[in-house]
Amino acid sequence: MYEMLKFEGRIQRLEIYDDSLSAFGKSGDAQIASSAILSGVAENVSLSAQTVFLASRSRLHVKSVVMEIGGKVCIGQFHRALFEHNEYVICVVRRLEKNLYELYSVLSPKTGLLHMQVGMGASVKAHQTSIAKGRNVWYAITIFLGSLIYFWARGFNQVDILIFLGVAILFYFILFFIIKNASNSLKHFSEKSEQIFSLYGFKDPQEVFLLPSRYLSEKDHLLLESVYEYRKVIKKDPYPESYIEQKERNEDNN
Repeated sequence: MYEMLKFEGRIQRLEIYDDSLSAFGKSGDAQIASSAILSGVAENVSLSAQTVFLASRSRLHVKSVVMEIGGKVCIGQFHRALFEHNEYVICVVRRLEKNLYELYSVLSPKTGLLHMQVGMGASVKAHQTSIAKGRNVWYAITIFLGSLIYFWARGFNQVDILIFLGVAILFYFILFFIIKNASNSLKHFSEKSEQIFSLYGFKDPQEVFLLPSRYLSEKDHLLLESVYEYRKVIKKDPYPESYIEQKERNEDNN
């Protein structure tokens, strides 16, 4: 379990800066590319390709955020920061110092957007299922194209068929080994995501898979990494649009 806290309130101060993922480490681009391949391909190959391209070109520009909520200073990085000053948000954070926190996620009942750190958005179980689907898709595509080229060049005979089957089996185990290692390096994203889902009170947090609800930015003309229209997946939303009004009415009555 990771040390996480949840608190909520209006954004009293907000500063947003242009940044790049590499600011948090040289391995950032590789993590995004691996995450896209493993988690995205089973849902939509073109969306996965977009993310791989961005990461491989080291062009994944992100936003560094500094915000203050209830006197607490929070810092973090998201692909985009689509929240505003005085907006009511629910945050999951990690305490860095006495009054300084690292943002893991920011949920806005008003917009229905959930910002998470890049790489987050799937529970451990959902991530593993997606990996298996992605692995099988890549394997099937590769073997199909490989068989067309191989048998077109050499023709059909028993020896060539046996050779191709042997290569196909060997390739499967190599692919399995590579993807398993990549998956293990990304597992902490899923573990943190699942804990965040639980803190937010999402039903069956171990089953949540938000990637199909990635937000399409009309301004940037791309699907944002780990910025989700979470209500497309979370049907029983603990934070409906009326949540803010009800919450502040209760506070006024108290």
